[in-house]
Amino acid sequence: MEIDVNLVAHAKNYIDDLARGVNPFSKESVDDNDIINNVKISRCLFYVSDILEAVIEGGGIKKPKQPKPNPFDLQKLDLDHYEYSIRPVTISVIARKINELKPENMEKLKVTAITNWLVDVNMLTVVQVNGKNHKRPTANAESIGITIEQRDGQYGPYYAVLYSESAQHFIIDNLPAIIEGGYNERQRKTAEQK
Repeated sequence: MEIDVNLVAHAKNYIDDLARGVNPFSKESVDDNDIINNVKISRCLFYVSDILEAVIEGGGIKKPKQPKPNPFDLQKLDLDHYEYSIRPVTISVIARKINELKPENMEKLKVTAITNWLVDVNMLTVVQVNGKNHKRPTANAESIGITIEQRDGQYGPYYAVLYSESAQHFIIDNLPAIIEGGYNERQRKTAEQK
């Protein structure tokens, strides 16, 4: 949420008037029996005014920086607990299952890390369909159980690449190559965009 410091300053002026027992619109003193002249209310209003002053001086509210997550570390995963699916699944399901095994303060394994590696080892190839790049299994991939299936989606039919149990084993067995090859690092993505 963006903080409009000018609006905060305007609100602070109203709070200051109320804390002093002054109607902020007419600038007249309010009746002594008015609720805003209650000592507890007045103190609360002065307190809120001080907070608003701090917000104004700070240029708005600054969100605390979230600690940067640790890089994805294969050594911190217990891959013995990875649950292989008998039914073929998409790569996003595989990545989600792997990420469920990582500590909370560690970066996620990205789907693109796996698929980019699969392209580099000739298991997937990139094809253009209607001007967009799509990954499709190669003959090598089909031999280990990476297949393609047409599905119906909200925008019409599309092709899903599916990974059999043996293909899932292939990916898990090769996670060291994916990680050590830098496929999950931001630097690789930045270098590919140049």
